[in-house]
Amino acid sequence: MFHFIVLGALIFAVYGQMAGKGSSKKEIFISQGQQENLANTFFRTWQRPPSAEEFKGLLDDYVRQEIAYRESQNMGLDKDDIIVRRRMRQKLELLAEDVASLAVPSEEQLEAFLTEHVEDYELEPVISLRQVYFSPDRRGQAVEADALAALEQLQGAAFEVDPEELGDPLPLPYALDGLRQGEIGRRFGEQFVEGLQDLETGQWSGPIQSGFGLHLVFLDERIDGRTPSLDEVRAAVQRDWFNQRRRESVDGLYERLAENYTIEIEPFTEAVAEEQP
Repeated sequence: MFHFIVLGALIFAVYGQMAGKGSSKKEIFISQGQQENLANTFFRTWQRPPSAEEFKGLLDDYVRQEIAYRESQNMGLDKDDIIVRRRMRQKLELLAEDVASLAVPSEEQLEAFLTEHVEDYELEPVISLRQVYFSPDRRGQAVEADALAALEQLQGAAFEVDPEELGDPLPLPYALDGLRQGEIGRRFGEQFVEGLQDLETGQWSGPIQSGFGLHLVFLDERIDGRTPSLDEVRAAVQRDWFNQRRRESVDGLYERLAENYTIEIEPFTEAVAEEQP
């Protein structure tokens, strides 16, 4: 470790002598605009303007940053550095995205985007129901027969019975009011949602299967899914339109810049290709 420290010190000393010979002082100019930007950045962070001492610290830090940047470039420290490469790529892509963000979509463009991606904005069916659960773990092979017997009781006009007393405990609500179909699927499973499709409203039906077991279901209301108007989903469509424009802007930038290069990719040998993950 000592030898490495000494060697590093020698390298910097030699570089300092070489850089100092025959070279004039380089200028670092901090414009009023740059100073204003430093003060504004401080204000956004701390919600107050910097004091005189704090502003001097900002200027000192800016000078150090500029010196470090220039000297690092002179020493070639930015060469073959993957972190620097990634940062420069990020800045290039951010510039392209900023240009794309200046565009304001027209009504026609948003309507066309909604039509092209309508499946992403479809409004799901909304369902209200009540359910009574029958547990296979508790009832074993008799679970379906028990469910059918309970269904007969619930469908009989002469019987006054509390549906919740017929079933087994389940850590999900007995009544579900105005839930989107996807939310019901997340709670009960897609098999349960599929079983709801053929049920009629206003009566007890079933049993249908879920990830928990069997259910009798009273379908109170089903509001069919539909394609929304632009006004209903404007914010989402506009956000996605901008995101697509940004991606297209970055892709287009690379396509144009790639025309300035001859790109050659050396093929892997068979042995090397097999080693790749």
